[in-house]
Amino acid sequence: MSIATVALPANLFSRGEQEQVQNLLQQFSDRQLQWLAGYLTGLQQGNQQLLQLINRIPVPAESISTEPLQAQDSITVLYGSKSGNSKKVAKTLHDKLIARGFTTVLQDMNQYQGNKLKEEKYLLVIVSTHGEGDPPPAAEDLHAFIHSRKAATLENTRYAVLALGDRSYASYCQTGRDFDQRFEALKGIRLLDRVEADVDYEETAEIWVEAILNKLQESFAGMGPGAVLTQSIHSNGNGHAKTIQPVSYNRKNPFKATVLEKIQLNGRGSAKETYHIELSLEGSGLEYLPGDTVGIWVENEQTLVDEILSLKKWDTSQQITSKDISSELSTFLQKKAELTTISGSFLNAYLPFIGDPALAHSLKAILTDKQALLNFVYGRDIFDILKAYPANISAQQLSEILLPLQPRLYSIASSYAAHPEEVHITVSRVEYHNHARRHRGVASNFIADVLEPGKEIGVFIETNESFRLPENSSTPVIMIGPGTGIAPFRAFVEERADTGAEGKNWLIFGDQHFTTDFLYQTEWQRFLKQGVLTRMNTAFSRDTSRKIYVQNRLLENADELYAWLQEGAHFYVCGDAKRMAKDVKQTLINIVQNKGSLTEEDAVDYVKQLIRQGRYQEDVY
Repeated sequence: MSIATVALPANLFSRGEQEQVQNLLQQFSDRQLQWLAGYLTGLQQGNQQLLQLINRIPVPAESISTEPLQAQDSITVLYGSKSGNSKKVAKTLHDKLIARGFTTVLQDMNQYQGNKLKEEKYLLVIVSTHGEGDPPPAAEDLHAFIHSRKAATLENTRYAVLALGDRSYASYCQTGRDFDQRFEALKGIRLLDRVEADVDYEETAEIWVEAILNKLQESFAGMGPGAVLTQSIHSNGNGHAKTIQPVSYNRKNPFKATVLEKIQLNGRGSAKETYHIELSLEGSGLEYLPGDTVGIWVENEQTLVDEILSLKKWDTSQQITSKDISSELSTFLQKKAELTTISGSFLNAYLPFIGDPALAHSLKAILTDKQALLNFVYGRDIFDILKAYPANISAQQLSEILLPLQPRLYSIASSYAAHPEEVHITVSRVEYHNHARRHRGVASNFIADVLEPGKEIGVFIETNESFRLPENSSTPVIMIGPGTGIAPFRAFVEERADTGAEGKNWLIFGDQHFTTDFLYQTEWQRFLKQGVLTRMNTAFSRDTSRKIYVQNRLLENADELYAWLQEGAHFYVCGDAKRMAKDVKQTLINIVQNKGSLTEEDAVDYVKQLIRQGRYQEDVY
């Protein structure tokens, strides 16, 4: 088709740019021009110059609307994210709604006031679950609000919930379920039934998004088919945005990374076994930012596979068919099945096969009690269940209810700027006795016993937008990382050193013994000498009669800590979620209350404000 020349404003476009625009437009088909018309309108609502340009493009009457719908209720897309997956889905939905002419607002739960819920006409919620059924930090306040007496009825609100989760956890998608059920209890009107998505969430999320769009089009007149443009933008941590080109390597198609280095970090005599692993990303096109994680595909330990086969007396060579893939039973158990993690979904599926009614009844009772279920699954593996609850189940039947083996995610311990085409991780061997058996972590022991320099392992990068260095490089940072929680802070400090960041850096590290467990000691000493690290405090809990932890060092340096916060410092915590992270947060609240002469309630609100502002960030597990 041919388009008449459109005069572009000379104060906005140079002569060369005007020619480029005209030449580009001449190359587009009707369908492409229709697509651009809708997208540009949604992207630049209110920009009259762009709208004038769009209005001169011939668009058939049946094409998409080039103006927002009139007299239309706004649609709120609300997300609660930890690693950024919920945000990605929400952003995609938001863009598609705009492209189809809807009036829509994209909102982070962390910045959302709960009392606004009663004003919403259309509310689309995408939320993940953190750990064992808890809301992610960004959703904590809103989750608490809807379960409080302050929550108003939502009888004029139409809503839908997409719940993201990890089926290997007992309380799968619990936060999404909480929001969905509570909205129903508050008399909200469901647009669609809740949809739950596992770690491979993309396909499920895409189907849900399309279903939402179709449902909304039924509710509003005058809507035509639309389109969407998606773009992946990554902040580099210094206030500059860069576009990361799509790569073919991901969770489903991992890159085969070669092990470059494997170093045990603990000294002789340590009760721990911690490794520094360096992997090559050369030729992959994969990049990452400090705070991101790397996924690693591993295999189950042969000893555990042998225990299961011996207990059930199964033929190791029998063929197992799972999702159109056929393999020998022993291979399936070692490479395809999740054997070290027990989920509520597995137990529910296993329950009908249990032969003893009394045992079946006791397990059923556990499944109805969330806390009892969490206590029950902790420290158990598939062998424990098969032995304690004998069942008339075949190998094929078991294969059909076992969860697929999932990759393990590790905080990245390197800066890409400092180590181009490499990624480093810090891994501690997990081994413990429970129910008269030795249990071993699947990934940590695979890394410790199998992975050696020269070998390959499947990896992929997962972004973590909720654990980022400040955009302003002059902002001070305080980093709390006991044990392997030190990993992302090695990346942080390397990045600040490589980019010449002017902000002060304070690191607080803890472990058992100074002589054997001071992870990356020489590196920290070098950074201190160079002035990259402004200060460092350590807490070695077994070196004194009184156990000293990182939270004790916070209290000892309360004046300095509060002063840094008043200067605008960002506060980071990485490591154990069950005790350490909770103790650190409570200690910070106590310090703020004391040094700021605040009430306990005001001190709690002070820390909540840090979270809302992105100045208090956690990477806990």
